[in-house]
Parts: sequence; C-alpha cells; structure tokens
Amino acid sequence: MPDLNSVPRPILFLGGIFTPKQIEFIISESRGVVQNAADALQKNLIVGLAAHWPSVSVVNLPFVGSYPRFFRKKVFPGTNESLLPNVNVLGQGFALRRLIKTPSRTVAAFKGVVRSDRERHAIILIYSAHLPFLIAALLYRMIFKKSRTCLILPDLPEFMGEGGRLYTIAKAIESRVFYVLVKRVDAFVVLTRFMAEKLGLEPGTFTVVEGIADDALAGEGPPPLPTRGRIFLYTGTLASRYGVMDLVNAFKAVRAPDAELWICGEGDSKDQIEWAAQQDTRIRFFGQVPRDEARRLQSQATVLVNPRTPAGEFTKYSFPSKTMEYMASGRPVLMHRLPGMPEDYVPYFIQPSEPTVESLATAMEDLAAWDTDRLATFGARSRAFVLREKNAVAQCRKIVDLILSTR
Repeated sequence: MPDLNSVPRPILFLGGIFTPKQIEFIISESRGVVQNAADALQKNLIVGLAAHWPSVSVVNLPFVGSYPRFFRKKVFPGTNESLLPNVNVLGQGFALRRLIKTPSRTVAAFKGVVRSDRERHAIILIYSAHLPFLIAALLYRMIFKKSRTCLILPDLPEFMGEGGRLYTIAKAIESRVFYVLVKRVDAFVVLTRFMAEKLGLEPGTFTVVEGIADDALAGEGPPPLPTRGRIFLYTGTLASRYGVMDLVNAFKAVRAPDAELWICGEGDSKDQIEWAAQQDTRIRFFGQVPRDEARRLQSQATVLVNPRTPAGEFTKYSFPSKTMEYMASGRPVLMHRLPGMPEDYVPYFIQPSEPTVESLATAMEDLAAWDTDRLATFGARSRAFVLREKNAVAQCRKIVDLILSTR
C-alpha cells in the first residue's frame, strides 16, 4: 500500500453539514424535519478521513428545506469556518425558492469545488444521491481530468422520502437521472451490499460502510440506569413506514404499569402519536428536539427502541443511523434485524421473535422484567462493540483503502 504522505491529492468533501456558526440559524428557520442524522454521519466521516489523510477540506451546502414551506428564508448564506483545526469548511450560499433551489445549489457546489481545489486534482467525495452535488462533481471531473470522484451513498434516491403524486413524479425523474450519471463515478461507499448489487458495481470499486459510531461518546460513560420504572424511548423520524405506530400500538399492550414510552421526532405520524399520548398517560411525546436533548433523554431511558421492520424493498438498502447511536449510549437496544445489517451486530441487540406488533409487545414486556444489572451489562457490551469496531477511524480506513486502490 502506498505511503499516505506520498499521496499529494487532497480530499474534498462535498456535503451538507450544520456548522457551528449556522446550526442555530438552521434549527430556528426550519419548518419540519431537520436532518440531524445526515449531519452527524457527515461530520463523523470528515473526522475519520482527517485522521488518515494529510489534506481534507469541505465544500458545504447544508441540507435544508425549500422556501417558504420548509424554510423561512429565501436565501441560505455562505460562510467560511473550520470544523477541525486542519479542516476548512467553505460554505456556499444558495437560493431556497422551490423552482430555483436545485439549479442554484448545483452552480454553488461547482463554484465551491473550483474555489477549493486549486491544483485541479482533488479526490471529490460526494455525499449522497443529491443531484446538485453529483452533477457539480462530475462536471468538474469532466473538465479537470486529473480529479477523481467517490460517491458516499447512504440512500438510493427512489427510497428517499414520501409524498403526493407530483412528488412521486419528480422523484421518478430524479432517480432516472441519477442512474445515468452514477455510471460515470469512479468509486463508491455504500451502506449495504444490496446497494452494490443494485448498482451493478464491480468488486474493487466499492466498500461497505454501514455507519459510524460517534467518537464523542467514547470519552463519557453512560449514567446509571434508573432503578425504578422502565422507560422505552424512540428518537427519530416519525414516518409510518418506519413502524413508529407499531411501537405505539405494541406499548399499549405491555402489561407493566410502571413502564413509559417516550417519543421524540417529527413526521407524518405526529398527530396520531399526540392523540395516543392524550389517551394513555404512560406515553410522552416531546416533539422534535435538538440532538443534545435527544441524547440526554437517551441517558434517562431504560431501553432504546427502533420499530422498523424488514418489510419493503427499501429495508435492503438501509441501515438506520440510530442503531449505532443507540448502542453507543450504553442502553439495551430493541429492534428487528433488517436485511442490510451485517452479521456482527446480531449479538448486541434484542430482537423480537417475529416482525409483528404482538412480538414487539412481548419483547418490551420481557425487557420490563429484566433486573437493572442485566440491562446495564447488556448495554455496556453493545456500547463497547460499536465504539471499538465502528468508530470513525476504523470505518474510514475502509474508504481510504478504496481511494488508494482506485486512484
């Protein structure tokens, strides 16, 4: 393997993180879901890459909604700041009106890459199937042929979100364009092996990175479990296809008077959850909360639950980011096994016997009966596993090896 110090090419990460100067602005001006999970994954990727590579910089266009429905401002401002002492972030401004947002982001992304890659030979890491990023990077690659592209693909476009008829039509067009453009990408980082199969990728052109455990959690141990009562917690998108109402209905059947269900998030099941909380005093709904608050609530909970079932083709191409976040918290995790989950995770979570509401209720009732020591021991094992095997440095080593083998 070549010595990293002999590889002068810089890595240029083209993505959409929430920087320290802009995070409060993004949260206050957003309407609806804030992309906290995508922000966390990107930051962990940048941290891991910077640990391996001598030169890493970021061209940044945060993932925020369109004006006026999902964001209160017409224009997103640019910024120039640092994420780490050796990682500069060039934040590009762009328009947010719905019909001009996509072309504006495309032009801004291209200009940002041009400004950042002065030697014209960077390895451009494109985050997600976001067309403005993909178009900008491939256009740059076409003009400056010494540059290289690597697509980090946490989702396939046809499985990203849900909406009405017009949204479905637009998504179908976007997906078709994506599958044409993606053939010109040099290398890929995919979430599951099924993604590589669907894209028809050849061995040696891709690596699988299902996610990254947040290194920030390694320096602090979880607080003691509550000795009285059993709190089950879900934090994340309240999408019906993710099974959040299955969780609510399962909890209603749990025969444990001192158990509670806490839910945080935003999505299409919000109204149903609010109604359920009014009907059952054991259910508490916190709405959408900042990431730090979600972690605080995790530290107060007994068991963290992800009710997503393996039903639907999209589950082959997904690995919920909350899996690692949950495990790193030191709390036992209750979830169904999804097709895209690697085998090494299986010993570190509790799995209902079947992907049904009834089995989920039974598993929750069983866990409510576990003593505190058993719960703490299981959670500690899971935490040690993800922080040791799935941290940023370990996971990004795979990406670095891929870049070196395909450069």
